[in-house]
Amino acid sequence: MALTVEDRLEITELVARYNHAVDSGDGKAFADTFTDDGALDAAGRVIEGRAALASFAERLPKSVRAPRHIASNLLVDGDSDACTATLAAYVQMYALDGEPPRQQVVASGLYDDRLTKVDGRWRFERRVFTADRDAGS
Repeated sequence: MALTVEDRLEITELVARYNHAVDSGDGKAFADTFTDDGALDAAGRVIEGRAALASFAERLPKSVRAPRHIASNLLVDGDSDACTATLAAYVQMYALDGEPPRQQVVASGLYDDRLTKVDGRWRFERRVFTADRDAGS
């Protein structure tokens, strides 16, 4: 059966929880957006497992000033009965840059994701980010 409206809303909220967690450095909340064996492929750098995912999220706001991930044009498809879904989206990451500091796009690209519903909650099984500079290669 196709995804329900509730499934689609939960997946959209999952994307928002992911963005807020990584931007604020909340490693636990970030890792909780993934399955136990989930992975993030960030432009070829694969981060697997909850401990590694949490560490990644905790470090990001220390390496980039005021990061802000914006995901848009979400395309969600899946099977509600099988508890599986896919998600494609555009993403831009803004950060403070320069003096005086200004919010600027420091990265942009595409997400290509596989999701699974576990214990009644949608989570990323595998999230793949392809940077725009790498999209054609």
